[in-house]
Amino acid sequence: MLAKFSTPGFLLVLTLAAFRAYQYPDYCSDEFQYMANAVAMHGAHAPEIHETVYREVLAQVPENILNHLLGKDPVESPQSRSYIERASNPYSFAQFLPCFAVRPIFNEFVYVLHYWFGVGLLRATVLIPVLSYWFMGCIALLWISAYVPAIWAAVCCALLMLTPPVWDLARWPTPDALSSLALLLALYFILEKKWLTPGLTILLASVYVRTDNVLMAVLVLAYLSIVTKTIDKTKAAVLAAVAIGSVPLINHFGGDYGPRMLYYRAFLGVPMAPGVMVAPPFGWRDYMVALHAGIVGVVHEEYIPFALMGVVGFLRRPTPAIAGLTMLAAAYAAGHFLLYPLPEDRFFGLFFVAMGISMASTLVAVRARSLQPVASLPVASSISRTGLSA
Repeated sequence: MLAKFSTPGFLLVLTLAAFRAYQYPDYCSDEFQYMANAVAMHGAHAPEIHETVYREVLAQVPENILNHLLGKDPVESPQSRSYIERASNPYSFAQFLPCFAVRPIFNEFVYVLHYWFGVGLLRATVLIPVLSYWFMGCIALLWISAYVPAIWAAVCCALLMLTPPVWDLARWPTPDALSSLALLLALYFILEKKWLTPGLTILLASVYVRTDNVLMAVLVLAYLSIVTKTIDKTKAAVLAAVAIGSVPLINHFGGDYGPRMLYYRAFLGVPMAPGVMVAPPFGWRDYMVALHAGIVGVVHEEYIPFALMGVVGFLRRPTPAIAGLTMLAAAYAAGHFLLYPLPEDRFFGLFFVAMGISMASTLVAVRARSLQPVASLPVASSISRTGLSA
């Protein structure tokens, strides 16, 4: 009886969690830039873009959060000065658009929701991660259910999706939840279902959600061509070249300012006008300082418990699909951190979900041993043979 209602019960819990995230999103300045890029795609110029975005922001963002995002903090900082400049100067605000134009699929989704379906710009940036989170929960349930009974799959998946680093994905009005969804779905198709064509298509398309997903594309293609020998090395090399070549293509048409600006904004400071900065100062010494701070952040956050979940799952001899998921998600998280040592949970959504799936799926080993007849065990079989021969 409980098994019959386990999936509807899980979907109810997942829906309530998603709705709660929709009610209380974690508003941030990045969200304004995605809204602005959607308006720019409609053909608007800087003053119109600025007026459209801030009209919605002023009307819908709660006052206590709004004051911070407008630069009205009690203590002045480079960040607050930048927020003030962006809120008052349309052309300074427009200089930040290229930094976020390199997420074309997310910007397209905001555009479609707003201009085709009439969803407000602010609500559109909130709705996309909420829906992505909900679908991620469904995929995780399907994956775990392939290995454990329905009721245990529902319980494990509900606990996983309610953990803070996973649930927070739904609250960030950025492309991170959509990126995690695309990667998880691609890996589910490729590793579990063996549907290579749709899986690889989604994987390559994920580069257009976040360009750093090119790392996962290369890892998966190397895994399929070298470890499992599922695809030919030549085909894998061609697909890898397509994925890698997409990154400069996206950066070129998005008007990106280059990696130095990305690292400067993340680790050194918030520029007033990035479009006029020449060669932002960021070198190896700055990277090492950022890496040290990132390692400290990793040690004190949720990464170690989730990594241990993956270790437990891996040591219990999972199926090739789960083993591949665990190794690829861990390798992607480690590689991403080394390239961009900023330990924000939103960049590692796939890692958190994959480690949870890995451990939950190995419950089948416990169940299998508990249901296994005694006579079928190796020791019992040898005893039986010894008794018969005697």
